[in-house]
Amino acid sequence: MIIQREDHLAGGFGNTELLQRLESLPTNVDTAVGRVSRRCQQRALSPPLPYMGSFCKALDYPCDEENPDGFVILCMAENKLVTDILSKRLGADPNIAKVAFADESLYCYTSSLGLPVARQAASHFFTKRFLSSNALQDSIVDPKNIGIASGAAGAMNSLYFALGDAGDVALIPRPYYGGYDFDMSIVSQITPFGFELDAPTEGPTEADLDRAFNDAQSKGLTPRFLLLNNPNNPLASVYAPEVIRNAVAWARNLKLHIIVDEIYALSTHVGHGFQSVVRILDNDLRDDVHVVWALSKDFGASGLRVGFVYSRNETLLQAMSHLNTFSSVSNSTQAMVAELLTDDTFIDYYLKESSIRLRQSYESCVEKLVEMGLPFIPPQAGIFVYVDFSSILPKKTKEYEAKLSQLLIEHARVILTPGDSMKDPTPGMFRMCYAWVSPDVLRVGMERLSRIVTKIRRLDWEDLDETTLSGII
Repeated sequence: MIIQREDHLAGGFGNTELLQRLESLPTNVDTAVGRVSRRCQQRALSPPLPYMGSFCKALDYPCDEENPDGFVILCMAENKLVTDILSKRLGADPNIAKVAFADESLYCYTSSLGLPVARQAASHFFTKRFLSSNALQDSIVDPKNIGIASGAAGAMNSLYFALGDAGDVALIPRPYYGGYDFDMSIVSQITPFGFELDAPTEGPTEADLDRAFNDAQSKGLTPRFLLLNNPNNPLASVYAPEVIRNAVAWARNLKLHIIVDEIYALSTHVGHGFQSVVRILDNDLRDDVHVVWALSKDFGASGLRVGFVYSRNETLLQAMSHLNTFSSVSNSTQAMVAELLTDDTFIDYYLKESSIRLRQSYESCVEKLVEMGLPFIPPQAGIFVYVDFSSILPKKTKEYEAKLSQLLIEHARVILTPGDSMKDPTPGMFRMCYAWVSPDVLRVGMERLSRIVTKIRRLDWEDLDETTLSGII
């Protein structure tokens, strides 16, 4: 079911709050723990994501055959269902070692924007998979317009630093991936400004965008970017082409840069067609539309740290080349990825198998959600489902959402992503990532959730404790 949302005030992390936080910090860095700078205290000591602490703790004791009572990690948006296929492709091919290490030039400095062979391979890949061109037409993704970065976060950081000034605002439809705040603020000091949509799963309308822009300006903020995530995290929805086209036209009219994060582009469910902004605009990106993609999600390879920017803005790409000096992707990794991205036969098989496995885990997940009577937004793409737990909260508040999250961790050893981490003002929403664990472990986690939800519904919240919630694991 599609969940109706109440109206909430839009808002971001504004300049006033930033100043208040700075004023509360020690004025003498020698009195701070570790004697780190005020800048470090203010921006770099908090984790990129609020749930990282629980995730890291769970890694020490995950649920598996040896630890059947371990933690079931459903908070991390990674597709581990297909890593066996990719590891066999790269590990069993003797040519990979030759490609990655035999060429002596790989041991030397090269263009910080990316190896020529890797950018050429990315051109082939994006032309075929995003532009949907056979490369025999005039329209292709030109390799000179591609930059390679250390993951999508590295790509985003370069975009924000090069295109905005400290304090500028990025308009982002809510709910959204919580890591965006860290990506844009840690170095570039861009201010995230989340705003509500009348129909979140359908994407922003002109009225939504006008409201957000005016709201930001009324707070003394300067919008510089419109950030769109399509397919969307955490909603797992796909925006229709006309929604993207209209949003780009709106932003261009106000001379805003448009960043389109398409990191889940190739993880769509059958029957839900996704079109890249590259195709929607007929490859007419001009100098203001910038597309981000990475191996992290569709290929389940976040550990390789390979992200891409496709942009027609030559000045931006020059700046990105210089910024990459601090965190370039290794030449050997780029050479290996170039080999991968041009293997059309393997990629066709890989994406098909990924779709099958994702669908199986998704169906296993939602079957149990239906049994529990928990509403959810039917996913059209991605590796997660967005679930409404508000019916089991005594009051629909963020405080009780946090308490429920803690109950799930402590008594069911199941870790979900609270909606608060996704900047969702609606209490009780949780993102459930079904592709990080095996199908067997997923079933264990869903059974535990079913048991604890049943107990919570039967008891008063004041009676929830070690005794009443025993027997769940």
